[in-house]
Amino acid sequence: MSLDIVEIAVGDRSIGLAVARPKGAPLAAVSFSHGAFSAPGKYAALLEGWAAAGLLVAAPMHVDSTDHPFREAYDQGAVWRTRLEDQAATLDWLEGQGGLPLAAAGHSFGALLALAAGGAGVLAPPGAPTLDPRVKAVVALSPPPATPPLIGAEGFASTSAPLLVQTGDADVLPGFVDDWRMRLIAYEAPAPGNRHALVLPGVDHYFGGLICRPELPGPAQAEGLAQALAASADLVLAHAAGDAEAAARIAARSSDESFTTR
Repeated sequence: MSLDIVEIAVGDRSIGLAVARPKGAPLAAVSFSHGAFSAPGKYAALLEGWAAAGLLVAAPMHVDSTDHPFREAYDQGAVWRTRLEDQAATLDWLEGQGGLPLAAAGHSFGALLALAAGGAGVLAPPGAPTLDPRVKAVVALSPPPATPPLIGAEGFASTSAPLLVQTGDADVLPGFVDDWRMRLIAYEAPAPGNRHALVLPGVDHYFGGLICRPELPGPAQAEGLAQALAASADLVLAHAAGDAEAAARIAARSSDESFTTR
């Protein structure tokens, strides 16, 4: 399996989507936003893993990516606006692939976009797309903590879509996230109901270089990534595709100490 590149237009910009396709007919579709300065291709293990579970996945290359050919043309304010536009355009493209049910996912800074699509209240430029009622599930991998004015605790509280928040007990970024528990506000703030958290022992922000920063020396945290893939795919299948077996697998995780539900 490999990632296809599809070009779509948003206004006067062209966006490259890295697309991972399942072997059979897709059961649901996922828009994925990469972490700050990264690129979709650096998440191939994640995107292809979701495709193997029956999901059609599309990941835009945002303008802050160090791989983006016109990165220098955009300031920090434009990064947030264009990221929101990219996610909305990706969801539109995915919906056009046969009317599939939709989910939004992201890692790190990208997780904030997915949360916004699922109802989290973020500071957004006028007219920028945020809440998307088409999104039936949100996967937030290592989301940032409350970061006013971009998002505060009350912003996380308004998330309405079914949600999985994943982190690990080594998921720290000194000077920004000094305690991995800070990331759980995305799970703890919304009202109870289809809120799930997966806290993986020994897992850092990059799964040892398996996602986002492949240049890291490792060791690769492959078992942790496999657990994150399985739990997140089940969330999407259960709530977007209406898969009863996936819902049962989520319920069965109540015996797993790393998995909690509210």
